[in-house]
Amino acid sequence: MIKYLKIGSYFLKEVRYYGYLLVLDNIHLLLLIFVLTSLAIFGAKHQGIDTVGGIPLTSYVWYVFITELVMVNRKDQHLIDEIKGGSIITFLNKPISFIGFYFAQTFFKTLITMLIVGSFCAGVILLFTQQFPFFGIMELLLFLLSFLIGIAMLTLVSLIIALAAFLLEDSTFIRLMINKLYFIFGGLFFPLDLYPQRMKSIAQFLPFQYYLYAPAKFFSGGELGFFWSYFPLQVLWLGILTGIVLAMGKTCMRRLEINGG
Repeated sequence: MIKYLKIGSYFLKEVRYYGYLLVLDNIHLLLLIFVLTSLAIFGAKHQGIDTVGGIPLTSYVWYVFITELVMVNRKDQHLIDEIKGGSIITFLNKPISFIGFYFAQTFFKTLITMLIVGSFCAGVILLFTQQFPFFGIMELLLFLLSFLIGIAMLTLVSLIIALAAFLLEDSTFIRLMINKLYFIFGGLFFPLDLYPQRMKSIAQFLPFQYYLYAPAKFFSGGELGFFWSYFPLQVLWLGILTGIVLAMGKTCMRRLEINGG
């Protein structure tokens, strides 16, 4: 466990010198938050719009802030390129799991990027709205737990896409398909509450809403009842995705050992 934590510490050292690049690479998120915040203020003052999908307009801006923050610094294509390039072979005789290495690397990079970029975006929202979702200590701790699980789930999905590239030679089409599913069934820009019942039923059987819509809505609303309605399923999907990644990892290593001697 310690060796995987050290992987995150290496990236943290890089941030000390190149942290500004993370902000520049994700400047689109700052612009998106600025535009959404401006529209929310305009809609509230001039159009009489109070809610979006049952979420107050200002809280909706925080909702999109969380969903976009979860998606920041995704490494799907980076992992696909590394595995297709053969870097997985270097782990054959090393006392470290390549699954653990890539998970730790992607998880910590995403988490640190979120903290840096998220601070700037949250500052923009607070500057314009001067409102922050109400949280008690319990709600805040539960959100942080759910948020971290969400990051872990997204990292596992990225690993599944990347490992599929090893098994199928190219998994770009899977990456593109899942990107579309984020928009449709993840609630990336709009809460699932706005969807027809049939689409909401389909979304319940997919993992995407449990690391996008659910944590974001809990953050913007802070209702404990809602948290306990989705959290057990979030943990269940975390276990399922972990099992899929471990199974695919074993298959990849077995193929390498058979073909590589």
